[in-house]
Amino acid sequence: MEEMKDPETLGLKSLFVKALFHWKLFVGVFLFSIIPAVLYLLLYPRTYEISAQVKIQEDKDLGGGSFGLGEAAGLMKSFGLGGIGGGGAINIEDELAMFSSNKLLRSMVLDLGINAEYTKPWSFYRLYGEDTLFKLTADSLTNATLEEEIEFVVKLSGGQCHVTAESDLMKKHSFDFQSLPAVIDLPQGHFTLSLLPGHENLTEAKMEINYRPASFVAEDLAEEFLIEEDSKTANVILLGCTDYERERGKNMLNTLIRLYNEEALDYQKSEAVKTLGFLDGRIEGLLKELANIEDRIESYKTKVQLMDGEHDVQFYVDQMKELQTKLIEVEGQAYVVDLMAAFVNDSANRYAMVPVLLTLDMGGEGNPISDYNTLLLERERVIKNSSENNPLVATLSKQADQLRVSVIKTIMNAQEGLRKTVEDINQKVAMIYNKMETYPVAERQFVELKRDQEIVQGVYLLLLQKREETALILGKENEKAKILDDAYVKSRSIAPRKLYAALGMMLLTIILPIGYLICRRMYISVKDEFVRQKGERG
Repeated sequence: MEEMKDPETLGLKSLFVKALFHWKLFVGVFLFSIIPAVLYLLLYPRTYEISAQVKIQEDKDLGGGSFGLGEAAGLMKSFGLGGIGGGGAINIEDELAMFSSNKLLRSMVLDLGINAEYTKPWSFYRLYGEDTLFKLTADSLTNATLEEEIEFVVKLSGGQCHVTAESDLMKKHSFDFQSLPAVIDLPQGHFTLSLLPGHENLTEAKMEINYRPASFVAEDLAEEFLIEEDSKTANVILLGCTDYERERGKNMLNTLIRLYNEEALDYQKSEAVKTLGFLDGRIEGLLKELANIEDRIESYKTKVQLMDGEHDVQFYVDQMKELQTKLIEVEGQAYVVDLMAAFVNDSANRYAMVPVLLTLDMGGEGNPISDYNTLLLERERVIKNSSENNPLVATLSKQADQLRVSVIKTIMNAQEGLRKTVEDINQKVAMIYNKMETYPVAERQFVELKRDQEIVQGVYLLLLQKREETALILGKENEKAKILDDAYVKSRSIAPRKLYAALGMMLLTIILPIGYLICRRMYISVKDEFVRQKGERG
């Protein structure tokens, strides 16, 4: 019995046999495909991958931790005060968003001037550095308002310069200058054209310059740049880009890192200035209160002739040491909470971050004050990256107003809790006083004055240390993004690739002949059918 064969196998076999029959066609196309492959390898610019690596440092790494300042070191510990930076963990997603933000990329573009693309006539290579010969810049207002690309053609002949400029929305403008630098006035703004240093004696040159809005270039770079975290367990960010101008690629990454560090430092310093203003006002009030208490002590000692009050009340102090220490701590906390309450209730501080001067379970993660400050920080970042007209700003402001009620309630609860604690301690003190009726009234009143003095001194030293830590930030120049690897060019180029050329040749060799044979067969079939129908009609 004859074995049945798969029609599909027969079809493929028939197609293969027909292809072999037209082997000359395949060989011809193969030889033809060498031409575009060679042109690709010769004309496509040799492109390289450029990489850099940074580590995002936490506040403790930047030297923002607490340092001792006499008695304030112990008070800082008992009051739960930390460093000015708060020692919070890094949110790597926020840092990635900052690196890839249009604002930062736009600043990098303007800093390097790469929004002006220089090319020679009939060339698609973008020149960079000394090869550009010319330098075209615009003032800050023009860069901020420019919304379209402008094409300039600069021709230098016999020492005179002829410039044409046009865009999609602007007709061609022509300018003639006897020398450079020269100012080009257009409806879009003012541009300055000059020769690069070292080319002042240039007399013959021609260059095409495409001046693009910096935001357009930043959008393109955001898609081309590789900005990602190295791992989930490290605060390391990898930055990369590709470019056939290796120096341009390195400059872009290094400038992006530098501008990121400058912006982070400026933000820290602006926050430090606000905190200093808050602390200076409170410290000034405490100094006046402390001077008043010291005057009262001096007057009292003179009045009752208490020459050595500290020695006279030593026994009393030993008996009440535990209660007195606790009372100083709690009243100090109550004083600081009152400062926080006054700050929050001031309408001028509606969207200002609440200084968390005490722990009291108010500054930890997942509580109203921490959430409120985080929300305000997010609102500030959105405003910086866009504007106050952003709908997201209105949403964040509404959320902040709602959360502000919880913050005020939290502080009020803390005030009430501390008030009750103070009342409880005073009741215990009163019981001891009742047992010590034999002590002179003068000694007891002196102790009360001394206690008030110690409370104010403790709070004063505490706020003074906070002020010193804040002032330290204004004087530091630490980099938030510590450079682990400066931008460097990887050894192997990524384009043009011989593999791509070979694959292109293979595809052309297969697709073109097969396509030709299919079309030829269809043409013959249609022709035969037409002849057949014509014969039937005849």
